[in-house]
Amino acid sequence: MKNAEENRRQWRNFAAFTLIVGLIVGTFSVVSDSLPIGALTVSELILSYLAVTINSLPLWFIFAMLVGYLFASSVKKAALFGFIYTIIAITFYFLIGNFYTDIPISVPFKERIGTYAIWYGASAVGGVSGGIVGFLTKKKPYALLILMAGLILQLFVSGSSSWSNVVGIAQNITFCLIIMGIIIRLTVLKDKRRLRNK
Repeated sequence: MKNAEENRRQWRNFAAFTLIVGLIVGTFSVVSDSLPIGALTVSELILSYLAVTINSLPLWFIFAMLVGYLFASSVKKAALFGFIYTIIAITFYFLIGNFYTDIPISVPFKERIGTYAIWYGASAVGGVSGGIVGFLTKKKPYALLILMAGLILQLFVSGSSSWSNVVGIAQNITFCLIIMGIIIRLTVLKDKRRLRNK
């Protein structure tokens, strides 16, 4: 009885997180596709930074990790939660994107289906992987090295050109701070283990 109630509460919390965060991520991802060009106000700069950063692959992976870390009680459930969350987030992205633009874009049906298949397929793989990595970090913090490798790869993919504008600089600094946070956390855990073994 207790396990059933705990399982229901786990699913309720997961559903609330998925709907709220998935909607936010989907909305900001759509906004990042239509950023203002030219001189920006402070509020536009902040919005652009949030939109571009949230729409980046590392942040999508991190949100899937959070699902596995916060709500999953097993690797299988972490994979399922990561999958569901990411699929819902990408669905929000497509739905909101259809209403965001004033100019309807006519795309052939076959091409549209192909695009959806690629996006949903990639999102499913990323969501499952992120959920599992998030769950593993509960007992094996060194799983964070996978996230760190992804962040470093993103910095290389973005290249030196990403440091030529304010939004790109802010995003890169955010990734660098996350990398530093991971290194500090793993170093502290290593020192704690060393002290225990003495």
